[in-house]
Amino acid sequence: MKKTFQKTLIAAAAGVALMSAVGTASANSLLFPYFTTATGAQSVVSLSTGANGVVNGAKAATTEALHYVYNYGSTCTHFDFNGSMTNNDLLTHSVAAPAQGGFGKAIGTDTSTPVYLPVKDTYGFLVVSTRTTARTDLRGQMAIVDPATGLVVSYAAIDNAADTNNQANEGNFSTVALGGGTDVNFALTALPATLTTTSWYAVLAGDMSARIAGGLDWNATSTVTNNGFIWDNDENPYSGVKTKAVTCSSNLAQSDLMNGAQINSVGASGAYVKATFGTLAAGATGAYVVKMQAVQAAVGAPFAGKQFLHREAAGGF
Repeated sequence: MKKTFQKTLIAAAAGVALMSAVGTASANSLLFPYFTTATGAQSVVSLSTGANGVVNGAKAATTEALHYVYNYGSTCTHFDFNGSMTNNDLLTHSVAAPAQGGFGKAIGTDTSTPVYLPVKDTYGFLVVSTRTTARTDLRGQMAIVDPATGLVVSYAAIDNAADTNNQANEGNFSTVALGGGTDVNFALTALPATLTTTSWYAVLAGDMSARIAGGLDWNATSTVTNNGFIWDNDENPYSGVKTKAVTCSSNLAQSDLMNGAQINSVGASGAYVKATFGTLAAGATGAYVVKMQAVQAAVGAPFAGKQFLHREAAGGF
């Protein structure tokens, strides 16, 4: 029974990753802003390479080094290692190492070399870069399946569109041209507490290249604020400044963006928060924000017990 369930979970996660190949990002540094290695869950990376500008039908044996940089946990611990692919190649694998609950490579005979995270029951973000030749054809997506939370999602990686054969470009997401890493304003919304439990996960954008080169944790800092007001679904404002310090990345609960009185005032109606990331320092230029909505059991089928995840759009005010 357990083995059958594990096989079903692996097939589902790998299938979502492969199906999400349409509309994927392309670049030499790819940022995957969220993964989890929670027990029972699978986060799956799917990567592909072109032929470095050459279009042909022959098997391409040129090996391209891939540099994986994981930042995981509440302290954004750095872990990196080198993998490899060849031209015109596809590689799909679990984030978690097989010894930590991951399934490894989706195709066991694949000769490409992935880099796993040897830590279970954690979360974070991942940067993957090509490091051998000057090219901009690395593509990727992440799929996540977590039966415990009901989460099934896939998303394209964020593209910095830079040649990371030049180490100074690796993990550099500091400008609009390098993946839009200058967004600071986000219009955040939450449904009534009787319907969903809503939270967010934020990764600070910026030029990570020096920290990556030094094998160091990404240490960018910022503060996120509600700008002094939140609103309910009838446009009623509730005042009260709420601010949270962020280093590298952070989970953001509603209590991080609203005080107790504000939460109680909007809990039955839903909330609208004009959140701003300010006081950017240590290389921070903006933020990427992911929203998570867990549907309450009382909602009923087909939504009850499901979790939804998407990247928040910037702006809106």
